[in-house]
Amino acid sequence: MTGQPGLDVGIFDMIIETGDAQARTQLASELAGLLNDPEAPENERDCVVPVVLKLTADPVKEVRRTLAETVVAAKDLHADILFSIIADEDDIALPFLAETPALDHWKMRSIARVGDPARQVTLAKRPDLDDDVVKEIATQADLAACLTLFDNEQCTLSDRNCRILYARFGRVQEIIDRLLALDTLPLDIRILQAKRASNQVHQLMAERGWVPANDAADMVADAEERAILSILDSANDVELPSLIRFMTGRSMLTASMVMRSACVGNMRIVEMAMAHLANMTVVKAQDALYGGVSAFNSLYRSSGLPPTCIGLIRAAGQVERELRDAKRVLSEENFARRVIEQIMTGDGAMPAAERAKYLDFVGRYSGERVRLIANRLREGLVSAA
Repeated sequence: MTGQPGLDVGIFDMIIETGDAQARTQLASELAGLLNDPEAPENERDCVVPVVLKLTADPVKEVRRTLAETVVAAKDLHADILFSIIADEDDIALPFLAETPALDHWKMRSIARVGDPARQVTLAKRPDLDDDVVKEIATQADLAACLTLFDNEQCTLSDRNCRILYARFGRVQEIIDRLLALDTLPLDIRILQAKRASNQVHQLMAERGWVPANDAADMVADAEERAILSILDSANDVELPSLIRFMTGRSMLTASMVMRSACVGNMRIVEMAMAHLANMTVVKAQDALYGGVSAFNSLYRSSGLPPTCIGLIRAAGQVERELRDAKRVLSEENFARRVIEQIMTGDGAMPAAERAKYLDFVGRYSGERVRLIANRLREGLVSAA
């Protein structure tokens, strides 16, 4: 078999067939040099492919090792040679897989799909993974390889791949811990995990019988709402609308969350929630929330929130309007105190029983000092009634 003048590949076959291991090792090194040379004519490189393939299956391990170690620098390597080396014993294949520049996007995805855990882990350590290769690892690879992605400093987990990992390994604490440690983790995953964690706590409390069932449910629901509202509060103005839509679609946005936000002056969440529920822009929702009674009532009816919390949200809206007019900002505690004042004095026609109900809400959703004030006032209203 003859290629370019001066390149007689027939002698290579003869060395493979009749030469000893030392001769075949020398041949492997020389042919690797040809494949490593970017200036080598393409037809010469093509001619030696069948010979190199035979060397990748040589019965003597040192021949195969020499070939892998010397051809590892080749930037353009025939796929059959590449995969034959990667299929070799681990001590030959894995160092080669870690270093070869001849792996393109498609070859990496193949290894992620069909490679064993050792090869998947080695692939996951490479610094040149693109987002689609990471997706293939996240979707198909062993847990160990997926965990390796977190340790790869050159690998950035996109929102898509974080969601894939959470959907696939949401019950694996190692993955959950690594995801939650990411500053860039999508906030909807944090919300789902807060919900899942509260369910687990509720189940544990029920199984152990630590507290009465009703108390356990209230405690867990309270902790869950606080955790989710903390996540919502951390969202920027671009993230928050999509999170509100996400929670609404999963029936996770509750009236108590809206009231809790209103009690402590987190009106950004109230505005966004009511705008979404009423199917209007945030600007229009703000105008109604901080406007006159008629506009507020129209917004509230459109939102579908229960009538039990209309007075509380109205009181919070009035406090917020006054603060914005005065260009003032209050702490959560002081905002809650102002809501209490508004409930007690703002609407002279509000029945005492209704005021007592809203004071109960403020006390439930605020800090300890505000709770004491709200409870004393509520008890006074109840006694007077």
